[in-house]
Amino acid sequence: MPETLAQEQRRTKPRLEDIIASRSNMSGEAKQVALALLDYCNAKNITYRWSSTNRWNLMAKSKSIGYIGIGIRETDDDLWHILLNHRDIVQYEDFFQNEGLAEFIHGNLHFCEGCKGVCVSCSGKLGFTNPNMATIENLQKILDFMLALSHGTASRPILAPETDGLTRINNKICVSKMSDFQGSSNENMSNLFDCKYGSYFYAGPYKSFMSTGNCHTIEFELDKPTELRMYSLVTGLRVDTPSQWALYGSASKDGEWILLDTQDEFPKPVTLYTEKAFKIDAPGTYQNYRITFEGRNFVVSQIHLYTKSQ
Repeated sequence: MPETLAQEQRRTKPRLEDIIASRSNMSGEAKQVALALLDYCNAKNITYRWSSTNRWNLMAKSKSIGYIGIGIRETDDDLWHILLNHRDIVQYEDFFQNEGLAEFIHGNLHFCEGCKGVCVSCSGKLGFTNPNMATIENLQKILDFMLALSHGTASRPILAPETDGLTRINNKICVSKMSDFQGSSNENMSNLFDCKYGSYFYAGPYKSFMSTGNCHTIEFELDKPTELRMYSLVTGLRVDTPSQWALYGSASKDGEWILLDTQDEFPKPVTLYTEKAFKIDAPGTYQNYRITFEGRNFVVSQIHLYTKSQ
């Protein structure tokens, strides 16, 4: 039995340039524009690697930023497509408004019909089919801006300078008895305190580490009563973050819960594996803490806890 196209490409992992050159139905102009985009990617160290049938994943700074597709279906052999992940882009509305690109971006955002941009698996794409050279020039402006942004990685996160001079609690040693408001515990919750940025607390309807609903409460206990001066949240592999949250402290699990801090939104810009720290204005000495996140779909990699310098 002859190989299917999917089997062949899985075996050969073809170069994108070769596929473009082999497309007899693509116009010369379309090929020229596509190759011009690849020249730009090469100059900017944006890689494009085969990921699935007629699809190449775009990577910049070890991060997926979108993909290029060439004739995804048999009926569109003469077409090529470029899609960029939009959630990193739309948070910089002011910049793109000033650059005259806001209409260009919002007019070309695409979501799956079922969710209209709500679900995490869709997450939306800034997409174009057979773009012309003017479109490529606008895309280059967007990519230039995005490439100038710094983000951390799971092995080397960007830490908040505000915590300099404070002592970070060792979560693995000092944090225990994690549970939700009903006293239940799961691995998803413990990921917040495992000192591993590659794991994460996930609130959403997918996969085994799920937390449904819009309110997510995590209670945890320290090894001894401690006065926290600051705490921080570290983003993870996506820029989806809680919409708001509150931190509480209590002398005992069954005691009165004292509100220590509340935040109405995650500070922008949101970048991957980046710590955002928050000062506790009226700290007290507590052994039990509770953080309540609001939001439907988000990721938090770690919670860091800071005391005064020792």
